[in-house]
Amino acid sequence: MRGTIRKLGIEGGLWALVTDAGETVELLDAPEALRRDGLRAEVEGARDAGAEVTIGMVGDVIRVTGWRPID
Repeated sequence: MRGTIRKLGIEGGLWALVTDAGETVELLDAPEALRRDGLRAEVEGARDAGAEVTIGMVGDVIRVTGWRPID
């Protein structure tokens, strides 16, 4: 998925990817280097069956398995 990393101030803050298609995906286990508000990135991940509903409830939830910055 490609998009922009955002820090959302819900329940103490969470990291999300706002995709180029306009969807918001909550990121679990986002590496420190990925946690930069405004960073354009391509993120790979797997749905976390145990985290389908989180406190943030901003959209789908994925556990980050890989990523790279994009222009």
